[in-house]
Amino acid sequence: MFFYGYNMEYVFLLIIAMILAGLAQAKVSSTYNKYSRVPNRRGLTGEQVAAQMLIQAGIHDVRIERVAGHLTDHYDPRTKTLRLSSGVYDGRSVAALGIAAHETGHA
Repeated sequence: MFFYGYNMEYVFLLIIAMILAGLAQAKVSSTYNKYSRVPNRRGLTGEQVAAQMLIQAGIHDVRIERVAGHLTDHYDPRTKTLRLSSGVYDGRSVAALGIAAHETGHA
């Protein structure tokens, strides 16, 4: 069935995809908020954990940078740069270390 030139089946699938993406983002944010209040026992920051992981993996050509935003952490393979949001870079929570380790794993 078409509505103003759009196939409604595709519109319906797009709406479902958007709802699922929103639910996934809500779950990530909820989990981050929960574990961002739990300090890690060693008192390490996300940046320290990422640096240690890179050294242990024998990777010496990846830079670690602080980036603005909340949960904007990512690895850029083009520039070999690991970018951690301020809350993760300086964070000492279990959530910060988990995110730093996850992103370092991409390197």
